[in-house]
Amino acid sequence: MKTRGRPDKNDEDGRARLVLAARRCFTTAPYSQVTTRMLAQEAGVDAALIRYYFENKEGLYKAMFMEVTGEVVAGIEKALSQDRAFDLEDIFHIFYDVIKQSPSFPILMFKEIVLEQGICRDYLIDKLQNTRKPFFFGMLAKFKQQGLIKEDLDDRLLILNLMGLLIFPWYMREGMAKAMGIEFNDEQLAKMATHNANMFKYGCFKEREKHED
Repeated sequence: MKTRGRPDKNDEDGRARLVLAARRCFTTAPYSQVTTRMLAQEAGVDAALIRYYFENKEGLYKAMFMEVTGEVVAGIEKALSQDRAFDLEDIFHIFYDVIKQSPSFPILMFKEIVLEQGICRDYLIDKLQNTRKPFFFGMLAKFKQQGLIKEDLDDRLLILNLMGLLIFPWYMREGMAKAMGIEFNDEQLAKMATHNANMFKYGCFKEREKHED
């Protein structure tokens, strides 16, 4: 007999489906309006699985943030491990490919961390500081070791520059569509990834033309 809330062989991907449901629900409706029943229905699973995997709605909400940011990190790590030369532009393509699945995610994170309009600001700051921040600083350190980045640039400011180019366009997505006709479709996102990567390279890389092959 199956214990209530415990996944069986047909529910092995229930956790993943719940995280995807959370991305859709929490980025389109306020936290207070999203119920566990709504999340379960969106995921197509028994609501008891939320308790089994995440304890409650808040646990799923927190897990969603870490899953999305973790997907970005995992994509970059995979690209770094490949035999071909790694290009900074890969970071932009990977980030945009993840975020386009839930375009309002950066705005939700902005509300949580900057505007303090959410429910887990301290949790997110702590997790991002301990898990995501070291990764990106380590990545910049590798670029410096390879002689790509100008030595006199402050790593902290470089991270701010990189995060700004990655994230800020998503804050302005609706405004850019209305004011400039820039739609965030695959073609435009590919162009934006190349453009923003070049902006970072021209400002921060040494003799850029020597490192493009």
